[in-house]
Amino acid sequence: MSENREEIIKVEVLDSDELQLVLGSGGDASYQHVYREARGVYWNNDVGAFRGTEKIKWTFAEWFAHIVEVCSDIGITLRLGSTVEWVGVPEADKQEILALQIV
Repeated sequence: MSENREEIIKVEVLDSDELQLVLGSGGDASYQHVYREARGVYWNNDVGAFRGTEKIKWTFAEWFAHIVEVCSDIGITLRLGSTVEWVGVPEADKQEILALQIV
């Protein structure tokens, strides 16, 4: 399986309380198959973004980590871009997400 590296340019909490990670490249139509993992991560082709299902028990930072892990399992490496637009993400979750991305 080939490895795809993608840059996250926007981290957004939708009105539906789902976390969405928008990719700078717009992604690839094949990303829609992420649903086959049956782990609550989906591809939104209209926006070019991965999203989680409705936040029930997890924080947005936990959802972020989960989406990144699921994508990694199917050969897609997600990293925050050098500039990221944060929309509706609580500050505590934002700081935790930033800490997760430090290598």
